[in-house]
Amino acid sequence: MIGVGIFCSTWDNRLNTNHTLRLSKLSKETLLYTFEKNVKDFLALLELSCSMGLTIFRLGSNFIPFASHERFDNDWLLDVESRLRLLSDKIKSYGIRITMHPGQFVVLNSPREDVVRRSLKELSYHMWVLDTMGLSWESIIVVHVGGVYGNKREALKRFEKTIGENEWLTKRLAIENDEKYYTAEDVVELGEKLGLPVVFDYYHHLLNPSAFSIDRLVETWRGTTPEFHLSSLPEGVHKLGEHGDFVKLEDFLDLANLWGNRGPLDVVIEAKKKEVAVEKLIQELERVGYKLRRPKCFKKC
Repeated sequence: MIGVGIFCSTWDNRLNTNHTLRLSKLSKETLLYTFEKNVKDFLALLELSCSMGLTIFRLGSNFIPFASHERFDNDWLLDVESRLRLLSDKIKSYGIRITMHPGQFVVLNSPREDVVRRSLKELSYHMWVLDTMGLSWESIIVVHVGGVYGNKREALKRFEKTIGENEWLTKRLAIENDEKYYTAEDVVELGEKLGLPVVFDYYHHLLNPSAFSIDRLVETWRGTTPEFHLSSLPEGVHKLGEHGDFVKLEDFLDLANLWGNRGPLDVVIEAKKKEVAVEKLIQELERVGYKLRRPKCFKKC
């Protein structure tokens, strides 16, 4: 069965796990104050997800602002670590899967060594957050392969080289097809080669299609629950890859048909209206008799 979830915040940012601050104001006091705001909203968003019956939530990458920046004092993480460890049991009690998806500036196949170095530092921070909360390896960190830089084959080789030189990444890293460069077929082949699970993005696949094997994609997850992403084309004029406010029912049903009866699946709904879009989708699914998978906390909420 398929479960769905939202990412980072409510649509109006009333609750947000990406609160940040100005770099010029960065200090232990401002960092911990902002981090506590993110923790408070994270727990509120888990409560919201529980009440809606959602199975997955994407935690904001700014959960600990500037954690990978050169001006960040790693000693500050001692206070953060103790807070995260105290939260661990409560977070896991919801039974809602937590994942992360760093921004486009994380590029593991860049020809620039400084970009790759900063990307690795950012991913190390993401890994530390999920490890410190004691979450299973299903709490993945999703990245795109990157650019092509005029030579796609060489770009893929650089990605493979970065993973090979940093085996620690394979503990949580997952790779996703994109709307421009790397198709689902490309990413499945890369995932098989490197032992990385593949996140299928339905919208990106519509924009950058390929004849990929869904069964081969599923096998990259090694028996655990895959994560997919779903959004729909916006109404009116829009930029390439821009997500719509809501998800169309036919897009969800098309994805569900592609998935078939292959077991549990978590789908992050990447609509701009976030929980409002998910609530609308749930109502539409109920009208057509489609039942979603729910988290263990759902009956308690």
